[in-house]
Amino acid sequence: MRHRPQWRRVACGAAMLFAAAALATALAWNSIFEAVYNSQLALSPSSRSYREWVAPDVPLYLEIYLFNWTNPDDFPHQKPILAEVGPYRFREYRRHVNVSVYPNNGTIAYRTQRTWQFDEDTSEASLQDNITILNVIAASAAFRSRDWGFLKQKGLSLALAMFGHGMSVSKLAGELLFDGYEDPLIDLANSLPPSALGGAPKVDRFGLFYGRNNSIDTDGYMEVTSGSSSEIPGQIVRWDGHSSLPFYAGECAKMTGSAGEFMPHNLTESEPLTIFMSDLCRTVYMDYQESGTLEGIPYHKYVMNEATFDNSSSTDRNSCFCNGECLWSGVMNVSACRYGSPSFLSLPHFLHGDPDLLDKVEGLAPDPDLHTFYFAVEPRLGIPLDVSARFQYNVYLEPMPNIALYANVPKMLFPIFWVQQKVQVESKVLGELRIVRGVMDWGGTVCACAALAFAAILTVTSCCSSHCKKKDEIEKEKDEAELKLNPNNTS
Repeated sequence: MRHRPQWRRVACGAAMLFAAAALATALAWNSIFEAVYNSQLALSPSSRSYREWVAPDVPLYLEIYLFNWTNPDDFPHQKPILAEVGPYRFREYRRHVNVSVYPNNGTIAYRTQRTWQFDEDTSEASLQDNITILNVIAASAAFRSRDWGFLKQKGLSLALAMFGHGMSVSKLAGELLFDGYEDPLIDLANSLPPSALGGAPKVDRFGLFYGRNNSIDTDGYMEVTSGSSSEIPGQIVRWDGHSSLPFYAGECAKMTGSAGEFMPHNLTESEPLTIFMSDLCRTVYMDYQESGTLEGIPYHKYVMNEATFDNSSSTDRNSCFCNGECLWSGVMNVSACRYGSPSFLSLPHFLHGDPDLLDKVEGLAPDPDLHTFYFAVEPRLGIPLDVSARFQYNVYLEPMPNIALYANVPKMLFPIFWVQQKVQVESKVLGELRIVRGVMDWGGTVCACAALAFAAILTVTSCCSSHCKKKDEIEKEKDEAELKLNPNNTS
């Protein structure tokens, strides 16, 4: 009798095992991929993600547009006529410093240091430009005096006249931006107690960005998730030691969402993109606008729209941000987190703003293509592909009868400048992203095909085994028949 080879049994067992493993991997592929991907994103000192986060090598540029005031001598009898000048383009170098890792609660804390260098070759304006803007120092002093008594307000009015302060100030663009300029009112303010300044730090000069270059304090002390456990890295936990915002109440005091560098995964069209922005001192909800592709990579585009800075006329979501009366839609009152200065932020050229804002000035022309704030994010992996961050800085004015300089001004927001920071992922990174997307999209399919292949091998092997077994039985019957016919023969 012939003995059937055992290798077929081994082949069947191996094929069955591999088929089961491949099928299980195919069914759990999304979870497996997510776990591996998150482990690579985690902000641990040994990870690639951490090294690229500490000192990003993506080219960053800050573009600043100043509004040159062309008719200051005619104000307030005529509307301000503004002429946009710029961009003043600065190369930005960013580093995360003073990093502390807290493995027990899965967070990482840090400060951000930013350095800006003027790029003469690509700028369309010079730092030697003579620019006229609203006198921000005088306007801020008047704003702080709103709750003062008659005598103190009259004293401020006298000081403004004595120091020669007018409604406008003309300086070189470099002085208005980062270099700053001296002013006797600053010296007077430095002699006052901190409570009179709303807690603002003492400075020796004034500039719109003075003191920010190379500073590690501008963005505050951030604490975010590290991604060491199952959560996404870079989600805000605390800011300057606060787990909720001290400037607002209710829902507006909540800090949630991304700190701006790591986005959630599996974004949908129905849910907003939630980002905490330290410049706004608040969480912002960006709504889905459209989908598209960038060099073959799909993205969802989320934008700031009419609802982002709504003054509660269409939704009450923003009413707790008003800090009093909600005056205009389309602007954000940030005076509470700017030491009580009359600071309001909006989208450039009052895009999506109250029509009254545009009616008070001339020279602005909002354009969604030029002035929209948006994030284009690869939805499955949460990778920002194209970002345009745009804000406009405005100063609040209102009539103040006891201060001569502002006795007859209209209630309005006066535009000073707007900024833009555009970042688009480089082609090299897009190539790597296509590979990752390919693994994510097709990994489960490949495993399923492998399971089918092993199942086919198992079927073929089983059929072959059955055929061979049947053949052996036939041969055995033939041998027995021959023995009966020829009993004297031996096998």
